[in-house]
Amino acid sequence: MKPSFLGILIVLISLFFLKVKLNVYKVEAYGKIVDMKIVKIPTSCKLTKSKYYMNVEYNGMTFIKRIPVNFCNSHNVGSIVKVKYLEGEETILFPDEEIWGEFVAIGFFLFAGIILLLFGFFLKNSPNNASNLRSINSAARNSHS
Repeated sequence: MKPSFLGILIVLISLFFLKVKLNVYKVEAYGKIVDMKIVKIPTSCKLTKSKYYMNVEYNGMTFIKRIPVNFCNSHNVGSIVKVKYLEGEETILFPDEEIWGEFVAIGFFLFAGIILLLFGFFLKNSPNNASNLRSINSAARNSHS
């Protein structure tokens, strides 16, 4: 796979995730802490490799939230939990939940994609690259004679 194509792919994927995480950031920055009622939660969540989710309800709307290990051991259906919510957004966060690390990871991939784009561009436009191709083509012609 050419560096420039791979760079374009990585940049596009990074920009997609950046847009998704910007919506989550809006919830983190501007959301208010509200009480939501648990309407569905696993009975046990002890295994660390599994992902667990709960459904919570607020103003007639249901939200799905990933929960940490052992969260369901101290919470039941009908319990009230505090979450950060921004009207109009589908994402909810726990009050102390931060997404800074996810922005760092997306920034790293975006930077790597730009580097690959530049590398591919300069490699393609390099004068040495054109002369190398000419010498390879002439060697191939000479071997067929």
